[in-house]
Amino acid sequence: MGYDVLIVHGSFGDPFGNWQPWLFQEATKRGKHVLCPHFPGPEEQSLDSWTRTLNSYREYLSDDLIVFAHSLGPAFVLDYCVQNSLNVRKFVGVVPFYDLIDIEEFDKINSSFFVPEIDLTRFKALCPDRNSIYSDNDPYVPRSHCEKLSELIDAKTHVVSGGGHLNTGAGFTEFPLLLDYID
Repeated sequence: MGYDVLIVHGSFGDPFGNWQPWLFQEATKRGKHVLCPHFPGPEEQSLDSWTRTLNSYREYLSDDLIVFAHSLGPAFVLDYCVQNSLNVRKFVGVVPFYDLIDIEEFDKINSSFFVPEIDLTRFKALCPDRNSIYSDNDPYVPRSHCEKLSELIDAKTHVVSGGGHLNTGAGFTEFPLLLDYID
């Protein structure tokens, strides 16, 4: 049995925060096999440590995979898929970005995920259904960063008015819009 939904948290995150536990439960109710790993962080957070974590599940990821990733999560998913030629059916990046955000505590632990040698446009061939969701008032990630990455991978975009970082701090312990992407 393989997983058909993957949920990836962001920096300083875990599978138990924000809307991730709610989405896990909702997808499970819909008959999906859901994987929501706990990636190392923040002291151990790096592209390499997150790659090792996901590699331990690689044989269980189906070709019909739907990926939901928040904040730094989309950068990791793109890196991982392109470097490992992993095909996914659908990608939903929530506050996707692939650049430093000029907040030292985040940039310090996120920088290894932004690999200039990786051609992120290759992700388009690995995933036919690419989506980005972000807000118009994120206090951490500039909207221009989300727009830049969304354009690069040719993702359909959805802007949530007043949504902040689309996390618990902005009131997103549930995120019904995400259910539109589970089919």
